[in-house]
Amino acid sequence: MTGLASSPGLSRPGLRRAARDALLITGRQLRVFHSSPGRLVYPLVQPVVMLILFEAVFSGLASVPGASYRQYLVPGIIMENAALTAPSTGLGVVLDASSGIADRFRSLPMARSAVLAGRVISEGLVFLAQALLLVGVATVTGFKVRSGLPGMLAIVADAAAFGTAIGITASWLALRLRDPETAQRALFLPMVPIAFISSAFTPIDRLAGWLQPVARANPVTAAVDVARTLADGGSPGNEPFYLAAWLVALTVIPGLLAVRRWQAANRPSHASPHTVRQRPRPHRSFHRDGTHHHAALIVRREHAGR
Repeated sequence: MTGLASSPGLSRPGLRRAARDALLITGRQLRVFHSSPGRLVYPLVQPVVMLILFEAVFSGLASVPGASYRQYLVPGIIMENAALTAPSTGLGVVLDASSGIADRFRSLPMARSAVLAGRVISEGLVFLAQALLLVGVATVTGFKVRSGLPGMLAIVADAAAFGTAIGITASWLALRLRDPETAQRALFLPMVPIAFISSAFTPIDRLAGWLQPVARANPVTAAVDVARTLADGGSPGNEPFYLAAWLVALTVIPGLLAVRRWQAANRPSHASPHTVRQRPRPHRSFHRDGTHHHAALIVRREHAGR
């Protein structure tokens, strides 16, 4: 047993083994959706309802130069949906950490980060399905991607990568907060102004003057601008570089910190080899009046003192 516990193959899984474990956890998460299809109703139906409502309400009220408002609005809704859905990744991670599932997986010879990575990968596939559905519904309602099928696939990849990146950052923040209820409030509330103070629904120059710098620095704006360029079939400018910088910023450092937080939260506590074992307490009997029998204990202490 000592040799097995100290085996480097079990205590420190390699990168290939960690990737395999993460894919196994991803499959487990997807099987949860298969066994409970109702869990897919909100992440798949809610974006479509939002798309149709926004098109119906704002198409006749707003206008933008050079294009119909529907053509302007759809990329914004796709990225806004990814931003508003991404905090659910962090909430799921902190629920896994607090529900005891990590303790069950810890007894297996697998990478400790596999549960975290598997959750993020499965949520990324959900973002991919959301973007595919939204692009398909928007195309039926009149949205046009002038760059053809490659442009559609690029918009879908843009939304999936953007949602996954925010989900990784949300996972790190949720693990720092530890409490699921606190994480739910702290993660979802800031995403509302982040999603709306951007170029998703209106050109930035139409926003209030003090909001314009915030909107230009917003990662939602970077993702929306790339999607609009792809939909219009124009030549990309600096937008892909801005988006790539945001994806790296939201993924690399927060991802490493999230893995460290996850490992620290689920690290088994081992007793120190120098720990002195405490003697068991003597059995105490009681009289009917509730007093203790200390006679035998006192005699032993007197003999020990001599």
